Amino acid sequence: MNFYQDFEIFEAVKNYRPYNRPLYSNMLRSEHIPFNFFIPLRHDLTFCKNVFNEILGGCIKSIDKNAIIEDKINIIIEFAPKPKEHYLNDRTSFDAYIEYNHTDNSKGIIGIEAKYTEREYKISGKTEQEAIDKPNSNYYIVSAKSGLFKPDSYKDLKSDNFRQIWRNQILGESILQHKPDSFKHFSSLTFFPKGNLHFIEASKEYSKLLLSNNNNFMTVLYEDYFSILRSYTHDKRFLNWIDYLQDRYIVK
Repeated sequence: MNFYQDFEIFEAVKNYRPYNRPLYSNMLRSEHIPFNFFIPLRHDLTFCKNVFNEILGGCIKSIDKNAIIEDKINIIIEFAPKPKEHYLNDRTSFDAYIEYNHTDNSKGIIGIEAKYTEREYKISGKTEQEAIDKPNSNYYIVSAKSGLFKPDSYKDLKSDNFRQIWRNQILGESILQHKPDSFKHFSSLTFFPKGNLHFIEASKEYSKLLLSNNNNFMTVLYEDYFSILRSYTHDKRFLNWIDYLQDRYIVK
């Protein structure tokens, strides 16, 4: 009951992980949300392209199979590139991962983080603590090479308010740096409802730590996402799904 009953969503959940209490049973955490939000878009890639073009400003020519893992699946839930040592050398993953063909004929990546009732993110273990504490860890190497962050930003980036947003952004940047011949563009998107005032403020303050922001980091309110979805389809099957998202996740 934590998942919409169409578009093979629950099949995708079972393929990803056998029963896990937070994913299958907790309706207030965000683990289940990427499945409900993005799996249906696998069934119409033109619809998917139009939706994300609305968010990213029209840079997507097409969405097809993933090159990084040579897989026909075009929208991956809970994705972390391997081997991890080539990237951030930790367990950072995207809630949803999409590759696309850019209008400039290169390839781009969208990495999505979905939040619901969550607030700041605490240190999750020894590996992350060590990566934060060591100035020569992949976190800082990738960040410096990306050229995205203000020189005095790191004391803020590693704080509980910003650390997870930072990690998701530099995970995408690490893919660009490790595979420069394959990918030229990366956008980090954070989805949350407008009632989550913590992430509204945290995202605003995080943006101030960037030197510039050419679609590198963007926020998408649930309410805006549902509106965009609705504007690009007349298919009753998809409209029923959008109605479900609206009723389930937004307080009337």
